[in-house]
Amino acid sequence: MSGGLVGLLDDVAALAKLAAASVDDVGAAAGRASVKATGVVVDDT
Repeated sequence: MSGGLVGLLDDVAALAKLAAASVDDVGAAAGRASVKATGVVVDDT
């Protein structure tokens, strides 16, 4: 029984790491998009 619980907790930890990596990717993409948008505004003036 404890082996199954350890496996479940390991899976939950892996999913949490994956979710954290996805959040980091979204943040980086948003940062790149804002830099590009700023470049468009600067070029447009």
